[in-house]
Amino acid sequence: MSRLRFVHTADVHLGRSGRAFGTAAPEHRQRLMQAFERCLACCRDYEAQLLIIAGDLFDSPRPPERTAQRVRSLLGDLASQSQVVATILIPGTHDPIAPGSICERWLAEGLPDGVHLLSVEQPTLNIPELEVTVHFATDPGKLQPDPQANMNLGLLHGSVQIPGLVDEDEAIITEEQIAGCGMDYLALGHWHSFGDYSQQDVVALYPGSPEIVGLDQAEQGQVLVVDLDDEGQASWERVTTGTLQSRQQDLDLADFANLEELIQSILKLADADAILDTRLVGMAPEQMVVDHDRILERVEEQFFRIRLTDESYADWEEIGPEPSGLVAGRFRELMKERFKAAETDEHRQVIQQARSLGLALLAGKEVLG
Repeated sequence: MSRLRFVHTADVHLGRSGRAFGTAAPEHRQRLMQAFERCLACCRDYEAQLLIIAGDLFDSPRPPERTAQRVRSLLGDLASQSQVVATILIPGTHDPIAPGSICERWLAEGLPDGVHLLSVEQPTLNIPELEVTVHFATDPGKLQPDPQANMNLGLLHGSVQIPGLVDEDEAIITEEQIAGCGMDYLALGHWHSFGDYSQQDVVALYPGSPEIVGLDQAEQGQVLVVDLDDEGQASWERVTTGTLQSRQQDLDLADFANLEELIQSILKLADADAILDTRLVGMAPEQMVVDHDRILERVEEQFFRIRLTDESYADWEEIGPEPSGLVAGRFRELMKERFKAAETDEHRQVIQQARSLGLALLAGKEVLG
């Protein structure tokens, strides 16, 4: 019985602009490249015979030249530094084969020995020494196994159709197409988190991105190390390659007496590798002014990236005793009227902040920095 071990990755998104990461965008691009280098190290450490990249190696059809040259060099060196027989790439939705694209140029120029870019014109690659044939298709229904090969691997870049959740996308893959494709293993790309969509005898997996590429990505970056035999039996290991970690934290404003206590609570979570999604909830003390800019100014350098979402509220009916003084009492009633008349959540949030700020100022507190 012959066995094949390969590393499956996808959605590396090298050269990503990273606007969502703000001032951390340059470092984020570096971390994407470093995670890709760990993918290659995985091939060496696990003695893989193939490296499969199922689309979106680059974030755009025309990545920075320095990035493209670095990748070409790394892939060219892989075979000489490991037992990898071949590296196989396919285009994705971000880096399609298009006029002027890096994929078009690589097809025209040729790639280093052992590195193969599959296309509609050249959709299959037979590797005799491994007794495997690798197939690429933009239409999953067109995948056809090679009857002469002991193992058939399919590469697809698209979304598995999930009724009511994923019904439309640039490329849709149905469960029926997976079950009927005749592949021993279907290497999927396009989704940034791990997913197992195997059907009947066909193992179909998304590896997820090797590093977090978006603020909404919950899982740490990883690749798959897959063992496959000629009877179609597969096993795999999820290997961490990313350094960033996405975390969520809800903070109930009722637990804090003032803004400084809230800031100190966030600082206790400080982590240079964390993408922290902080949600402010609950009812803030009446005279507590939640100054988002001041909070971020104090804490953002302690995290790779932090997002602050304010979903706190004021209980306008049961807020406690009326503030002392005619001016403060009239101000509160006026703000309550405006709050009730507000037509949007955004407008109501502004009124809540104005109310807290006004009451704090009327109480003689220093709330403006």
